[in-house]
Amino acid sequence: MTPSQILIIILLAGLLAAFASDRFRAENVAIAGLVAGVVLGLVPVHRIFSGLTNPAVITVLEVLLIVHALARSHVFDRIGDVLGRRFIDPRMQILVLCVIAAVLSSVMNNIAAFSLMLPACFSLMARGRVPVRWIFLPLSYATLLGGLWTSIGTPPNLIASTFLQRAGMQGFALLDFAPVGILATAAGLLAMAFWLPRTLMDEGDSETDGDTQSLSRVTTELRISVSELPPPSVATLQTRLGGRIHNIIRDGKRIFPLRPDTTIDASDRLLVDAEPKALDRALAAGAVSYWRRAHTGERRRLSAIVMPHSLLAGSSIAAQNLTDNTGVEILQVEGEQVRYDGPFEEVALRVGSILLLEGDEAAIGAFIAYHDLVEVAEKPNSGTTVVGVIPLAVFAVGVVAVACGLVAPEVALGGVVAFLCLTGKLDIRSALRTLNWPILVILSAMLPLGEAVGTTGAAAAIASALADHLPLTFAPVAVFALLATAMAITPFVNNATTVTILAPIAIEIGHATQLSPQMLVMAVAVGASCDFLTPFGHHNNTLAYGLGHYRFRDFLKLGWPVSLASFLVAGSVLLLYW
Repeated sequence: MTPSQILIIILLAGLLAAFASDRFRAENVAIAGLVAGVVLGLVPVHRIFSGLTNPAVITVLEVLLIVHALARSHVFDRIGDVLGRRFIDPRMQILVLCVIAAVLSSVMNNIAAFSLMLPACFSLMARGRVPVRWIFLPLSYATLLGGLWTSIGTPPNLIASTFLQRAGMQGFALLDFAPVGILATAAGLLAMAFWLPRTLMDEGDSETDGDTQSLSRVTTELRISVSELPPPSVATLQTRLGGRIHNIIRDGKRIFPLRPDTTIDASDRLLVDAEPKALDRALAAGAVSYWRRAHTGERRRLSAIVMPHSLLAGSSIAAQNLTDNTGVEILQVEGEQVRYDGPFEEVALRVGSILLLEGDEAAIGAFIAYHDLVEVAEKPNSGTTVVGVIPLAVFAVGVVAVACGLVAPEVALGGVVAFLCLTGKLDIRSALRTLNWPILVILSAMLPLGEAVGTTGAAAAIASALADHLPLTFAPVAVFALLATAMAITPFVNNATTVTILAPIAIEIGHATQLSPQMLVMAVAVGASCDFLTPFGHHNNTLAYGLGHYRFRDFLKLGWPVSLASFLVAGSVLLLYW
C-alpha cells in the first residue's frame, strides 16, 4: 500500500474511534477529519468545500426546510385522536402509528419524521391505554426502516447515489430502494408486532389510564389566580393538577412544613410536578398560570426536545442564565419523573426532556438552533397561524415529480421550498435558525474524505484484500458481508459516515468481482440505516431512550429480532432484485 492509502485508512479509523467514543460533538469530529485530510494532502485544496454543493447535502437541506413548514401546519397532530377512536387494541394502535411514521420517513429525514409524530404519540397515550414505554422505541425503529424506501428517505441513500455517480455509473432513482425498503420494513414491523408483547409489554406494565401513568410528568412553577375564592389548599390543588406541590415560596421564604391543609396565596411561588393534561386543563380554566413569563416583544410558545450533544443536556436553567442572555423562558420541563425539592432553576435537563419555551420569534429560533433542540409542536394558543394541508400537498407534488423522473430531487424540492416561501407558508429566516445544522456539517465534511478513499486507491486495496480472503465472487457472500459490516459499524458511528467509508469499497468490490456495484452499494446504505441495538447510534434511538425511560437492555431485547428480520429480508431481496 502507498503512504497516502495508509494515511487515509489511519485517519478514518481515528475518526471512527472518535465518533464511537461519543466524547466530542460529531460535527466537530467531521470538520477536524476534513482539516487533517487537507493537511496530509489526502483531500485537494480545491475540494474542501465540494460537500457544500453536493446534491445530497442540498436535498437534505431542502427536506429540512419543508419539514419546518409541515410542522407548523399541524396536519399530523390529529393522528393520535383518530387512532384512539378507530382501534381499541393498544398493539394495533402502535402498529398503525409505526406504519404512518415509516411512510412519512420515506420522504424526509428520520429525525424530522420522529419529531412530527410526537404530538400523535402524546395524543394516543392520553386517549388510550398505552404506557409510555410501549410506544417510543417502536416509533424510532419504524422511522429508521421507513427511510429505506426511497433515495431521499435518509442521507445514507443520497450519499450512496452520489458515490455511484462520481464513479461514472448511474445513481439511484427515487424508488430504486422501494423493493428492499418496503419488504425489510414489513419484516421489521412484523418482528416488532410479534416480539413487543413478549418484551416491553411483558414486564409488569399493565394497561393504565392514559391520564395518569401513561404520560411523563411536568415540572414547573405556578401561581394561583387571584380570582380563586376561597384560596385552595395544598391538597385541593394537588388533586386538581394530578401531582404534587414540592415547595411554596412566600415573601422570599420557603414554607415549612408543607401540610395538606396549608392555604395557598395568590402571591405564592409554587414548584409543582403535575400530570400534563391536568395542568393544561387548569391553565385553560385560568385557575393557575406560569410564574415565569418573558416580557419583551410578541410572545410565542412552542415545545422542543433536548437532543444528544445539546448544551442543555446535563445542565440546568440556572446555569444557562436564559432570560438575561436570550430573552427566552423555560416555562416547564416534561420528562421522566424524579424526586426533586429544589428551586425550578436547578431542575436537571436531560436528553429527551421536553421544554415549553416562551419568547419572541427571533429569540426562540436562535435559542433552539444554538442549543441543538428539535421543535416538537407549537401550542395552539401561541398566535401561530395554522396553514393547513397546503405544504403537504405541494411537497407531495414535488415527490411525484421526482418519482416520475421529470426532474432531479434537488431541483424538485428546491421548487417546493421556493413555492412555500413565495406563498408565505415557509418563513425562511425562522426555518434556517431552527435547522438541524449538525447533520449538514457532517455530510459536507465527510463527503470529501469519502472521495479520498477512492482517489488514493485505498478502496481498491481494501477490496483486493477482502477478495483474497473471502469468496466475494459469490454474490450472497458479498451482499451479506457488506450488509453485516454496515450494521455492525452504524450503532457506534452515524449512518452517513458509515456509508461514506464503505461505499467506495463496495464499488471497488463490484469492479473486482463483476457483481453489480449498485447492489453492493445499496447493501451498505441499507445496513447503515438498520441501527436497532443501541440507544446512541442514531438520534431517534437516543430521543426514544430519554422519552420512554428505557434501559440499555430494552434495545437489545426488541432490537435483535428486528435486526435479524431486516438483515435476512433485505439481503435476500437485494439478490433477487439486482
